[in-house]
Amino acid sequence: MTSHYPWPEGKRAALCVTFDFDGESPLLWRQRNDPPADIAELEQRRYGPRRGIRHVLDVLGRAGIRSTFFVPGWIAQNYRGAVEDVHRAGHELALHGWLHEPPAALSDAELRDTLTRAADLLGEISGSRPTGYRSPSFRMAPAAFGVLAGLGVTHDSSLMGDDRPYRIGELVEVPVDWATDDAVYYRYTGAESRPPAGADALYAAWRAELDGARASGTLVNLTMHPWLSGHPARVRRLADLIHHAQAAGDVWIGTVGELAAHHLALGPGAPATEAPLDTIGWPR
Repeated sequence: MTSHYPWPEGKRAALCVTFDFDGESPLLWRQRNDPPADIAELEQRRYGPRRGIRHVLDVLGRAGIRSTFFVPGWIAQNYRGAVEDVHRAGHELALHGWLHEPPAALSDAELRDTLTRAADLLGEISGSRPTGYRSPSFRMAPAAFGVLAGLGVTHDSSLMGDDRPYRIGELVEVPVDWATDDAVYYRYTGAESRPPAGADALYAAWRAELDGARASGTLVNLTMHPWLSGHPARVRRLADLIHHAQAAGDVWIGTVGELAAHHLALGPGAPATEAPLDTIGWPR
């Protein structure tokens, strides 16, 4: 049995409410060499930066919590006003590639160039360069950690090797989970074999995850997308989930950056996994 993780403020468990603010960028990346004539999914995804982000920011503001938004540079360039609104509302801006490129699809030099370009733009918007990163679609390459550290990134939130913060090389990993990603429930673009889940179904699943974390002293790291979770019925249930966590009284709620800084401050005695870079690739 592992030791209880010392969450901030002496809480029993932790909740990070995060958003991959990627809009149409994943589709543009996937179909960059063969753009389709059909614009249906493009417009569906554009709901996020056009409208969904407004509903999301309203819910977060009413709840009084800070969130982390992982933003591709292309989104910051093309929807700058929306990203500026996220920053003005007090939320953390973090890296998510330039056009949602997975690290494994790029050379180290290409990854460094795309992230430098994105960091420059997000830094211009927020006044400070981002120190957090999430890999597109949770696809990660071991070599990316060295590139990230070289760019001044201190924390990543892409992998699933623990349910508490842990170290990979020089970075703090704040882990994610497919079960707490809204795309698993809501993503539907017309070609899927099943319809999207309802907001009540997702709320029930995520409340069970939160209650499980409270019982075991672990982290729930929600991953949402404004083009999916930004619809009114869905943000209402997100508000209900946040209220449930706040009412419990034993859940710390904050940004990925705040949690990573807390983990660093614990020093080498933190009861969590340490994963040297030479152990995270395929065995040789």
